[in-house]
Amino acid sequence: MATGIHGGSEKRVHRAKSADGTEVVGRVIGQGPPVVLLPAGPGSSETSWGHVVPALSRHCTCYLMDTRNRGLSEHSSDLSPQRLVEDVVAYAESIGQPVGLVGWGSALWVPVVAEKSSAFSAVAAYEPGALEKGEEIAEDFENAMTQMGNLAAEGRLIEGARGFVEASAEVGLYTEVDLRQGGAFDFWEEAASDIPVLLQELQLAAESELPSPTDPSVLARVSVPVMLLRGSNTGNWFVDSVEYVADHLPESRIREISGAGHFGPYTKAQEVAEELANFFGQRT
Repeated sequence: MATGIHGGSEKRVHRAKSADGTEVVGRVIGQGPPVVLLPAGPGSSETSWGHVVPALSRHCTCYLMDTRNRGLSEHSSDLSPQRLVEDVVAYAESIGQPVGLVGWGSALWVPVVAEKSSAFSAVAAYEPGALEKGEEIAEDFENAMTQMGNLAAEGRLIEGARGFVEASAEVGLYTEVDLRQGGAFDFWEEAASDIPVLLQELQLAAESELPSPTDPSVLARVSVPVMLLRGSNTGNWFVDSVEYVADHLPESRIREISGAGHFGPYTKAQEVAEELANFFGQRT
C-alpha cells in the first residue's frame, strides 16, 4: 500500500547534526505548530506516518524525522540506544522552538524527553510497548525475531516480514483486526528493507546497561503532557503497556481509536490525525 505523501512538499527537508556528527534528516510537510514524528518498527518516518500526514499537515508542520540509518538520514556504525536519543534531541532542538513529539510502538520518546524536556511541548504516542509487561510473550517474540533475522540474512526480507506478522498473530501480539484490515502486512512489507537496522538496534538495546525506555524511573522524568492512543481492538500486550505507561507518567491521558488495532496509523489514519491535531492544537 503506497503512502499518501506526494507532490512538491516532498522537496522540503530539515537537517541537523547529532552529537557525534551524524546528519539526521526529515521531510517537512504542512503548516502550524511543529510536530516531530518518529519512525515505527523497521519503517522510516515516511513509511510509518505517510497515511496520517495528509490530514495532520493541514493543522501542524510535520517533521518526518528519521534516526540514523533510516530514510534520508546518514548511516553510522553506532546504533546504540543513547545515539538514537541524541539524534532526536539534536533534531528537535535545531527547529528552534519547543516541538510536539509523536511515536508509535517504540518508546524511544521516553528517554528523549526525559533527557531534554525543554525541547518539547508535549508527546503523543500510539501504543508504546513496555518490556515490563511482556513476560508472557517474551520467548515467542524473541523466536519470531530470530526467524525473521535468519530470513533477512538470506536476503528474503519480504518473507521474513510476513513470517513475523503471522508469528505475532499466533501469540496474540497482533489481532485479527490487524490482519483483516491489512495494516500489519502492508506496514511490514513496505518497511522490510530496514529490518536489518531494526534487528541491530534491538540487539544493542538488549546489550545496553541503560534502563529500558519504559522503566518507571525514566517515565517519571517526562515532565510534559502525554496523550497515549490505543485501538479499541488491539492486542492485550499493547492494552497492558498503555495502562502501565500511563500509570507511571506524571501527566497523561488515554484516547481510544474505535475499530483500530495496533496499525491504526495505517488503517484509521484520519481518526489518528484528528486526535493528534486536536491535542497539539491545544498546546499553541
